[in-house]
Amino acid sequence: MEKKMEQSFDQLSNTIAQIEDARVVYIDDFIPESASEEDQTPYFEEALGDGNVKLILGPKRYFATVRLPNRTVLEGQGMELTTIQTPDTASNEEWTVSVKDKDNGGEYIVVKNLSLDGNRRRGAEPAGGSRSSCLTLHGVKYAWITNVFAYNSTLHGFDVTSTGLDYHYGGDGTVDSGPSQYVWIDSCKATDWVDDGFTTHHSEFITLSNCYAYDPSTRGNQNGIEIDDGSRHILLTNNYTSGCYGGIEIKAHDNSSAASNVHINGHISKEDARSYNFRHIGHHTGEDPDSTTAFHLTATNLVALHPNNKKGFQNNIDPRALVISAYTNVSITNFTAIGDESYDFRNGPVVAIQYKARNVALNGVNISRFHRASDGVIVYGGSNRGNHISLNNINLYDAGDNNGIFVGSGHSHVTINGVNAIHSRNGGKNAVESTTNSINISHVNASGYETAVISGGVRYTNPITVISGGARLASSTGEPRHDQSIILASTASPTAIQSKTMVAASSNSHAEGEGSVVVGSAGNSRARGPRSSIISSSGAIAGQPNGGFGSMVLASNLTSNPTSYSVVGGYGASGNSSSSNRKWELNSRNGTIRASGQITGSSTFTDFAEYFESVDGEPIETGMLVTLKGDKVQLANKDDIIIGVITETAGVVLGEASFHWKNRYLTNEFGGLILEPQRIRTYDVDEEGNTLQSYREESVLLPLENPLFDYNEPYVDRKERDEWNIVGMMGQVYVRVNEDVQTGDYLMAINGIGQPSEKGNVKVMKLTKAYNAACGYGIALCFIK
Repeated sequence: MEKKMEQSFDQLSNTIAQIEDARVVYIDDFIPESASEEDQTPYFEEALGDGNVKLILGPKRYFATVRLPNRTVLEGQGMELTTIQTPDTASNEEWTVSVKDKDNGGEYIVVKNLSLDGNRRRGAEPAGGSRSSCLTLHGVKYAWITNVFAYNSTLHGFDVTSTGLDYHYGGDGTVDSGPSQYVWIDSCKATDWVDDGFTTHHSEFITLSNCYAYDPSTRGNQNGIEIDDGSRHILLTNNYTSGCYGGIEIKAHDNSSAASNVHINGHISKEDARSYNFRHIGHHTGEDPDSTTAFHLTATNLVALHPNNKKGFQNNIDPRALVISAYTNVSITNFTAIGDESYDFRNGPVVAIQYKARNVALNGVNISRFHRASDGVIVYGGSNRGNHISLNNINLYDAGDNNGIFVGSGHSHVTINGVNAIHSRNGGKNAVESTTNSINISHVNASGYETAVISGGVRYTNPITVISGGARLASSTGEPRHDQSIILASTASPTAIQSKTMVAASSNSHAEGEGSVVVGSAGNSRARGPRSSIISSSGAIAGQPNGGFGSMVLASNLTSNPTSYSVVGGYGASGNSSSSNRKWELNSRNGTIRASGQITGSSTFTDFAEYFESVDGEPIETGMLVTLKGDKVQLANKDDIIIGVITETAGVVLGEASFHWKNRYLTNEFGGLILEPQRIRTYDVDEEGNTLQSYREESVLLPLENPLFDYNEPYVDRKERDEWNIVGMMGQVYVRVNEDVQTGDYLMAINGIGQPSEKGNVKVMKLTKAYNAACGYGIALCFIK
């Protein structure tokens, strides 16, 4: 677009040279010395003729409304040396300078080196439409306006618009005929206007550079530079505004197309109420239609210096450094906002992204020294929220007492990356706050704030990283198909399909069921069931589609686990994955452990034992021989049948009742559990962790629970209770013996101490500790059966 502008200016320059070669006249040659200064308009008309002329003005004030024909150069002796003033007798509709044919437009117009006094103080009021400005170009193709000062205007200082006297309001998406094109306004000034200093309407390929707009006359929506309805392909370069409502406003009314494809390169806004304001009125709320034309704004090297509303614009509206509403595809780079610490910012944000703004990127933002600003940057949420917003490389210094950056409710497509936030008075609440936990937050550095990051209501004193959306990291291939799935350090086209799925350090593996995981695996391993997992395996399958909840396969080859809430391991040498290749299983539902091979203990524990309750409710000392009395045990004596010894070396211990009351589940007359089919529902949860009404259901056989069981009743397992003793009943055990016992003896008992016997079920293998009279026993390693 910039190249096209340069080509058009070259064409205009060539035409100007042709005009100057054709005819050059001096206005003073047409004005008689005796002529009244009341209205010199006829003399200008005579001098200009039908155009193709360069008209030179002297260093004086003229009183006229000048209408420029095609191919005209209007040149004074310098800004504020030559002035054209709208006559006192002119109607409200008149312009100080305009084109001659407003219905059909004009071409090749140059105005330079002079001032335009709109003479509003003659009592004029805006006449409506495109009337009443200092300089207006209606449908002009190729124009150069340079070194012109417009002031005391009844409407605008400068207006570049389409043909016709009334602005076009044909609705969003419509374009007015007869646009101005290829207009360059350079090194001009505007002040003391009623509406806007510089404005464009329904025109295209317009450049505004090195211009200054300051101090309008009224306190409404008076913008220094306003790119308005239907404008498109606009370049704003190195301009300056001061003391206005808006420094630069890019906008449209609700019944017109928005300004689009507008690019700003360098601007300083000083003490404007809304330094930079981008909006399409009537397309802001959730009930409003989306704008079809508010697209494509870029801005680089913007400065908002001391934004304030000391003048009371727009009924004392709160000031802002930057506001973006309703526009799509907005890129702001290198933006600086500097506050006036003596000015109360009224607990409002410095920068606001709101009202359905979409595809907005802010990069390289510096905000500092705003007294009583609520937030440095706020991304509004709720039903009017925008989406797809990224904030990158944001530097904040005393920029928000509530939050450095705040993101409102409902957002899921917002990225915050690279935030340096300092609150020098240690009075900041949160450096970054997001009301949802589904936006991306990374690389936050904060000091002087109570909390570094709030994400979804959870406070983090130290900065954290939050990354949402599916991801593939350190992987040559892979497909995370859900925005809550991830592929990590994997190869050979792995997939993570549903919500909360992950494939890590694997090849050719797939996490298919919701909440499923595959780690360190290969060979087309598939975690199919919800919350299923495969670890360190090849060719494994865990769970079933929409079933097989909580299935796991560990360290296996070609092994399938179709059983819910179980862990298996297995090995198959060839063929397809099969459940028949299972070699062991841990079942969480019933606590069963199954294995096809040996179960061995690596310790030196050598006996098998059961828990028994003592008759007197007291603990029995280790190594004492015991006998039954009813269903309890006591110390064995002569002629008692010895059932075992109190042991500390049992490799297998039964009857501990480790987890709950022994009667939690009902049993049949033989002690077996009573099982019944039950429908088990697993409810879905949303991204915030809230339980939904939707669920998955499966039928399983589960033990029937005792109605007397109370979940709230505290339970202490048997190993923590004195009355329960571990009795070794088979294997090698350590027994207390008297002084007469020798290796090879059988044992009977007196008060639990082993005595020699000719027969029995306890045989001494060897003596491990000699008899000690002080203790009253020795110790023998015995075999009991």
